Amino acid sequence: MSFHAPIQNVPETFEPSSAVDPAFIDPAFIDVSSPDDSRSSFRTTDYDSTLPIIRARFPNIDPLYFMKIFRGTIRPEGLVWLDVDRQDATPPDFYNLAHLLYCFEIYAQVVCILAGPQGIEQEMELQRAMADHRIRVLKLSRVATFDSLKEWHKAILEAQLRDGQDRVEGWMGKRDEFDGLLRRQM
Repeated sequence: MSFHAPIQNVPETFEPSSAVDPAFIDPAFIDVSSPDDSRSSFRTTDYDSTLPIIRARFPNIDPLYFMKIFRGTIRPEGLVWLDVDRQDATPPDFYNLAHLLYCFEIYAQVVCILAGPQGIEQEMELQRAMADHRIRVLKLSRVATFDSLKEWHKAILEAQLRDGQDRVEGWMGKRDEFDGLLRRQM
């Protein structure tokens, strides 16, 4: 014997597939607390007031990824999910230099918006520093294999996630410690 409570207040035209708009996830349900009290990025940023700006700029990206960037919990390979044109669910990877830079550009814009409360001067310095990083990637792409460049880029991102995504000095620095990851093209 089973007991089922009657379902109340359900419209006659209710269709489960249309009940939730997949393009909208209520940001109130996203936990933006930091799992690490020593989080090094966006210390003065109010996520709740910044999210609408980011959502307006990138309405097709799941807000979960914005929260991961804010908290510093996104993995470098996770930037591939910022590509709103992805058509498949295969294990993600950057398939060429243009794709790597496309995903990084979206990430960089989100980082700069999150850094905005630190002041326009800080945001501009951060934009310049991240542009310098993109230029460095492009220059290295002329001599390094794509696979080694991808690993080098991921290592830089990991270091920035650890040290502070909004830290201008980290993006401007050369990061010689990762040069051993680069392999020359044949």
